[in-house]
Amino acid sequence: YFMLEINNLKKIFENGSPALKGVDLKINKGEFVSILGPSGSGKTTLLRSINGLESVSGGEIYFDNKKKYRL
Repeated sequence: YFMLEINNLKKIFENGSPALKGVDLKINKGEFVSILGPSGSGKTTLLRSINGLESVSGGEIYFDNKKKYRL
């Protein structure tokens, strides 16, 4: 199983701006991951969505094989 699994994660801000457009990610236990990209590409929104500081518009987040979000 994966320590963190994200399926089709989407975030659209109130002004209609899309921040995350169907992100898929799988991280195994013990792996180290870097998130790289230009300013405005959704890195911070992704991390805030994973830790619950940002609501998501759709998708699923599983942490330690337990569903955290499902929309």
